[in-house]
Amino acid sequence: MISPHSKSTARPRLTTLVTVGVAATVLMSVLSLLVLVDHFAIDYAEREAGQRLQQLSWQMRDSLNRVVQKATGDVQLLTELPQIRDAKSPAEIRQVLESLQKTFPDYAWIGLANPDGSVYAATQGLLEGQDVSTRAWFKGGHDKLYAGDFHPATLLGKKLPYSADPWRFVDAAGPVLRSDGSYRGVLCVHMSWGWARRLVQTILAPADKQYSADIIVVRGDGTVMLGPKGMEEKTLNNTSLALSQSGVPGSLKETWADGLSYLTGFSRTGHPNDPATLTWSVLVRQSEDVALAGARALERQILLLGAILGGAMALAASAAARRLTRPLNALSKNIEERSAAPADTPPESLPAIPLVDSFHEAQVLSRALADLVRNEQSHLSTLRGMNEQLESTVAERTREIARKALLLERALAQEQSTQLLLQERAAELRAILDNAHDAFIALDPGGVVLDWNRQAEKLMGWSRAEVIGQPLAAMVLPPLLRRAYERDMRQLADSDTDTVLNRRIELTLHNRAGKELPVEVSLAYVPRSSGHLFIAFLHDISERKSLFASMEAMALRDTLTGLPNRRALMAALTEAIQRANRLRQSCAVFFLDLDRFKQINDRYGHEEGDELLRQFADRVRHIVRKTDTVGRLAGDEFVVILENLHSDAAAQETADKLHPALQLPFTLKTATVSLSASIGIAIHHPDDPQDIEMLLGRADRAMYLNKQQSLQQRARR
Repeated sequence: MISPHSKSTARPRLTTLVTVGVAATVLMSVLSLLVLVDHFAIDYAEREAGQRLQQLSWQMRDSLNRVVQKATGDVQLLTELPQIRDAKSPAEIRQVLESLQKTFPDYAWIGLANPDGSVYAATQGLLEGQDVSTRAWFKGGHDKLYAGDFHPATLLGKKLPYSADPWRFVDAAGPVLRSDGSYRGVLCVHMSWGWARRLVQTILAPADKQYSADIIVVRGDGTVMLGPKGMEEKTLNNTSLALSQSGVPGSLKETWADGLSYLTGFSRTGHPNDPATLTWSVLVRQSEDVALAGARALERQILLLGAILGGAMALAASAAARRLTRPLNALSKNIEERSAAPADTPPESLPAIPLVDSFHEAQVLSRALADLVRNEQSHLSTLRGMNEQLESTVAERTREIARKALLLERALAQEQSTQLLLQERAAELRAILDNAHDAFIALDPGGVVLDWNRQAEKLMGWSRAEVIGQPLAAMVLPPLLRRAYERDMRQLADSDTDTVLNRRIELTLHNRAGKELPVEVSLAYVPRSSGHLFIAFLHDISERKSLFASMEAMALRDTLTGLPNRRALMAALTEAIQRANRLRQSCAVFFLDLDRFKQINDRYGHEEGDELLRQFADRVRHIVRKTDTVGRLAGDEFVVILENLHSDAAAQETADKLHPALQLPFTLKTATVSLSASIGIAIHHPDDPQDIEMLLGRADRAMYLNKQQSLQQRARR
């Protein structure tokens, strides 16, 4: 039997050794994974975020370039319109300018200034008669297309409607020449800065929702034109701005003026050497915390995985320790039996205690009574801990119930706020419809008018009170279209509407005065709890149709002589050949080329050369028949198409009339010149192949043969 007073050396517990070893292994593994994440995952996340921001910057840059190019393109188109170049009064120009303004509402002001700088005509008559000679757009657009940088309103801001945001503009200007080549003035378009704000909302809406990014547009002097609230019209000075102004796109990580670290993508719009473009810096920034949120989440996942792995390995270590301590358990049982023996039991009768000195537990079990007391105390301590944990759990559940009750109260308050907001939105929608540029009409499935805004009153002539409850077809549709309209309305109510609705169609309606009115109609189907209704927006397109017809005519006319151009000639020649084959008659093609035109053009100048071409075209047009076609191919080359020829000699007779008339002197502004023209004739008979290129080639070769013969005759003289 072991003496209770014998000295023993303290030994470490087996469970302590196993637990410490497992914990150390798990800790080293987690630390290694965190080092790898910091080195690779975060660096990769920074590169990916930089590429996303750079792509957003490129997208915004391309959108800004397209809008500026469209504005300068519209200015160039307007400067070539005859209604602008040769208008006799400001009202004619104003009508064209206001038509374009209605099509593109972001054009806040369009005007034409005289050469002396006074405004000759403008939309809504704004600034007419004002002196704008000192404006940058007037100077820049004097002789070329010009794009004016972002600037505040001066004269115009006081005359435009009130805006929550101060009026800011981007200009596009260009010179206007009359048809005779004289200088008419400078035409300018002021684009309101609202289009840029909507463009940011369109581009940034998905990006902001996913990445919480900011788009910042900076002028060349560092002034913020567009950006987060509080930054606009303030000056920036950071590395990304300097790089973008040098024309180098890319992305980087930098600290901004607010002291926060951001990832910034940058690029530059326009071209410094092109006055028709604007060089702005486009910066797209994202907080570093947001950009690296994925990598940080990965770190947390690794920590969680390490904790789970450590717990699992600790359980495994505990099981292994219990297996290893079985001999000690047997020893403890032996000690308990000895402790339960009667006090008067002699030591010899007590079971022998095996000596196990490998662990500290063997020494503890030798003190059975002390161990029993400590075990009892341990059980009591555990019970107290469980009671404390139960009380903590009850308190936590009570706090959770209180928190959810508070959330419920807030949700009810939010619902009341939402109801008020819906009522405000309904009032706003009514105001928007009453002040919309297009006419708005709401119909029930039977075609009866349910709503009618102010623009519909102006467009159609009936007041809202007169049309509510009346069938629309009986008022605005011609009699021949009413049955088709009623049939289509029934089909829309009973079938799939996606194939017809949500499209723009053109119709001709009758207003109250009985006048035909071309409109563009957009029809939509709105389901309701008590059925459905149809809504339609009507836009007056009479001015646009007139403008498009004028532009189509310009596309088929030579701008210098007013004759049909190459495109119109090719179409006219094809039709002439088809008529000749159908009527069984011949037609002829004259290919005319002015002799010595280059020498006259070089000697007297291009303006005199243009005047000579115009006079030459007028002579040819007056000599041939009105049914014949005269056109200009290019330069000094002209084509005449003769139809309804009864014989080939009729074509030669017409050529004989042209020769002496074209040899008469031409009186120009600075000189009187005489020259001749070489004429090549090609005749198409009804049975010939219908090949206009071959027919023109024959006339061209005949003309050159005629020119060579004339040169040889003059050389013999």
